Amino acid sequence: MDLELIRRRHKWLTLIILVFIGAVFIFGMGSFVTDFGFQSSVPTGSAVEVNGEEISMAQYSLARENLRRQFTSQGQELPASSLDILNMRALNELIDYKLLAQKAKEMGFVVTDEEFIESVHNDPTFQIDGQFVGAQRYREFIEQGLNLNLTDFEHNYKERLLARKMGRFIGQTVVVTDEKLFNKYNLENEKANVYYVEFAAQDHEASEEPNEQEIKRHYDRTKEDYKTVERRTIRYIVFEPETFENNVEVSDEELNAYYNAYPEEFLSEEGNKIPYEEARDDVKANLTSQRAEIKRTEFLDGFGLTQETQGGIDQLAKDHGIGAVSTSAPFARTERTGDIPPLVVNKTYQTNQGNLSVVPVGASIWVIELSNIDEARDKTLEESKPEVIAAIKDQKANNQAKRTASKALTTLKSSQKETASDKAQDAGVTLNETGPFSRIERMPNININDPQAKTDIFEEVDEPGTVLPRVYEQNGKYYVLMLKEKISADPGEFELEKQELMDAELISERNEVLLKWLQNLRRQADIVPNSSLFPNQG
Repeated sequence: MDLELIRRRHKWLTLIILVFIGAVFIFGMGSFVTDFGFQSSVPTGSAVEVNGEEISMAQYSLARENLRRQFTSQGQELPASSLDILNMRALNELIDYKLLAQKAKEMGFVVTDEEFIESVHNDPTFQIDGQFVGAQRYREFIEQGLNLNLTDFEHNYKERLLARKMGRFIGQTVVVTDEKLFNKYNLENEKANVYYVEFAAQDHEASEEPNEQEIKRHYDRTKEDYKTVERRTIRYIVFEPETFENNVEVSDEELNAYYNAYPEEFLSEEGNKIPYEEARDDVKANLTSQRAEIKRTEFLDGFGLTQETQGGIDQLAKDHGIGAVSTSAPFARTERTGDIPPLVVNKTYQTNQGNLSVVPVGASIWVIELSNIDEARDKTLEESKPEVIAAIKDQKANNQAKRTASKALTTLKSSQKETASDKAQDAGVTLNETGPFSRIERMPNININDPQAKTDIFEEVDEPGTVLPRVYEQNGKYYVLMLKEKISADPGEFELEKQELMDAELISERNEVLLKWLQNLRRQADIVPNSSLFPNQG
């Protein structure tokens, strides 16, 4: 599974998987105890037995806490639901190390005292400023910091070293030749250019109308496809800004007070105060607009978005001096008419009959009353007839296009001519060209999604002029394909990327081989876990 895809969907699970990969694919050296910190007590007993050898609860506790710390260091909160997965991974990691160490002993690998001392001295856990902390502080860290027996710790540490030796030995069996690497590079970067012949259903539309028997037979077979959509009708009134302005009354005293309170609004171009009589109309317009906006806001706040109103929409229109209430034509949820704004359409399908709903639309306010609902229902044969006739014609056109494509395919494949153009002439078809594309790119111009087409192009044919073995369909169009050329990956580009590709391929193949080894060792092993660790696992 692609790790990026997992990362996008379940980041916490990705982190656990990445930790697992870092732990099991043991071709490098690193600390076995990094980030464990200090603990006051260590659990006793056995976590699991592997071929009769015990992995202690103390080891399991350390491994589990290490994984948790690695996870939380990524800045992610550990979901409670993932704890069992993480704990199981910690136990499996220990089992993998034990199996590799046992196999290493069986094959005669040993860890010498010199190798052990060198590893401990180079372990960042036991260093300060890049220098080994010394034997005394090393012992104190193990016995007091980790609260472990020094002999047991060093035994387990040596087993990890043995496991890593075994891992490196397995990795050394992997060989990636330049030829193998280029072949893989070529698979990813090779391109093909293809001729195509297109047969569209729309080019084969039948002029003959289907008869009544055909129409009825098709309708009876597909009547579930023919339904009316729910349509709703509303009665409505619209409050424009002037609706509220017409209900605003302003006295001369209020106009004069406003004029004197805000003189800066009534200045001439020269900066002089305009006389009241000249400014009176502007004063009234400003004050009326402000009070109308207050009324508009109060109306929205007081009315609510949906409610029952005594007297209904007719009384509301009368109270605000609005003329007749308008009635819409029935409309569906998906319809966008010029008369009814989309916001009003959406609100209509969220309300119940008998309620009034308020919908602000720009500077206007729509008040709507749902007056009628025409429920969706099955269409009768007569109602469905135009759609049925169109469907029958489309089906016939589609079948004819497919038959024509199949006939062209047969003719092209049987042609004895050598060139693509001569084969096309034999079949009476016109060749078009896709242009180069790779396995992971869509085919230019035709965009065929069928994976089989890519398989046929890149794996089944090599000779230019070879006709591909089948007809391919995409969005009501049928295609016959013929290989024009294959374009191998650029060896020069390969040389520039070769070392990076080689490193990545070695890691990938070593990991794959190591996993196979571990799977085989597990199949042959006698593994007995402590049943109390995961009681829900059965």
